[in-house]
Amino acid sequence: MGILLVIVFGLLICIVPVAIVILIIQAISKRNKDDKHGFDETIRNVYIYLILIITLVAIITGVITAFRVGLDVALPEKSIGSTTYNYPEREKNKNIVELCTTLSIVITSIPIFVYHNKLAKKDKELKKQENV
Repeated sequence: MGILLVIVFGLLICIVPVAIVILIIQAISKRNKDDKHGFDETIRNVYIYLILIITLVAIITGVITAFRVGLDVALPEKSIGSTTYNYPEREKNKNIVELCTTLSIVITSIPIFVYHNKLAKKDKELKKQENV
């Protein structure tokens, strides 16, 4: 029963965002059938803001996780009565690997966010100039 719940929940996590994007695109395409340029621009904007949201969430989550794991590496808890001899060393190595992974996610997400943020600002300025 638990595995079925996990599978259903996993499918919902994968399918729901895709379905929402498809519904948005369908609504836009119905509204802008005559305006091909407007449709392309809208799809581009949806893509840019979707990437911005994803990278922003990755950066925030990565910074929080890096801070938590960094504290675990810098200030490890003292284990009393551990059953294996190398448990503290293994735990420290696991935390260091997790810290490096998290930092790499943050470091690679920042340039992607900055680039797409510049694109969004540029599109906003172009739209403002067209309206004037």
